[in-house]
Amino acid sequence: MINVGKFLKRELSKDEMVNFVLEQEEHRWISENNYVKANFTDFLERLPKRVLQKVFFEKVTTFARSNGRYACAVSPLQQNVIIIFPELFELLTKTFDGWARAVLAHEVGHIMLEHSENSDDPMEAQVDADTFACDMGYLDQLESFLHEQPETVEKRVRLTFLTNYYFANN
Repeated sequence: MINVGKFLKRELSKDEMVNFVLEQEEHRWISENNYVKANFTDFLERLPKRVLQKVFFEKVTTFARSNGRYACAVSPLQQNVIIIFPELFELLTKTFDGWARAVLAHEVGHIMLEHSENSDDPMEAQVDADTFACDMGYLDQLESFLHEQPETVEKRVRLTFLTNYYFANN
């Protein structure tokens, strides 16, 4: 688990926060591949400092590799985990992969927006997490990613939202 106690005495700079997250023992696997590390570093540097503070220090979130499809965020008890499945890990091994970062932003959005605690409507939670990813600048990458996914009602709803988001902001 992340040891944030030693940093509670002073305010960290954004670079210190990013480095602290990446240097955790649980995240050693990120540094084992230069492309994965570059993608994570760029992704974390793009997050606002308030998001880094809330998600990785207050909510004690870590990234973990596992089997499954792309990624998911879970919030058991005292620690949040963003699980990185093989498809997402494969994307992270590419040079600056936008799809991987869009998926990471979506999952961070679930934690930032506390969806595990307030998940009355799963589709609304997906759209809210997509909004977070879009606000982070991943609209094009998220749309492209969703277009490549199997056809479902959820996919159509999310793509409709992304279209509305685009026109509302341009």
